[in-house]
Amino acid sequence: MNKITSILNNKLKLYSTLFVVAIIVLAVTSTFHYSSASWSSDSEEKLEFVESAPEFVSTDTLANGGVVTTRHPYIGYEVSVEPKNRPNQKLLLSKSNGQTYRVNMTKVNLEVPASNVHSSLPMILIVSSALVAIIVAIWIVILVVKLILNIRKGEIFVTKVSKYMETAGILLSVLYLYTLVVSYITAQYFIHNLHIADYYIVFKNECNGMYILTGLALMIISQIILKGKDLKDEQELTI
Repeated sequence: MNKITSILNNKLKLYSTLFVVAIIVLAVTSTFHYSSASWSSDSEEKLEFVESAPEFVSTDTLANGGVVTTRHPYIGYEVSVEPKNRPNQKLLLSKSNGQTYRVNMTKVNLEVPASNVHSSLPMILIVSSALVAIIVAIWIVILVVKLILNIRKGEIFVTKVSKYMETAGILLSVLYLYTLVVSYITAQYFIHNLHIADYYIVFKNECNGMYILTGLALMIISQIILKGKDLKDEQELTI
């Protein structure tokens, strides 16, 4: 019994420490922003409005005078950006109803002609992240159903309930970490392979921090439940 109690205490300390560390890291990363940015050596880069671009839409005149419009396939990437703040960089202003606003872009959708895309890595990472999220969601739903059934039976301080909660917590934590890693790798690919005039492409941690906080909280509660069961067993032995 002492060995089991020791293991429970160690797990509870570990999960509690990880919970505190997670809170500190999330607070720091949301307050202080660090990002690696894309760089472009093109001195003539420019951001402009155009009616159409031949890379995306082309027109051909037929012998009978007709015009055929061809829309070329493209792939869209959603990226986070920051302005380069050049001395001669123009500002994007919006004027409406007598009000003037400065528009700061923080996220844009870059559409790249499919013929210029030579790697399927971003798509593979995005799809894999979605699949992992679906698998974890289904797994957690199954665990929640089992947990509810045990609670309805009045079985609260039991090993199975604790195990369900601990597993759900681990799954949520793993989902957060996996999503974070995938987001970072994808962002690094964009940073090194895509460029937007007057802006840097940057990595920003936009993963939902509640996943890992909720996961660690469930892991802590699971150990508290086990300690409650351990104390209950000791009382019954004493009686």
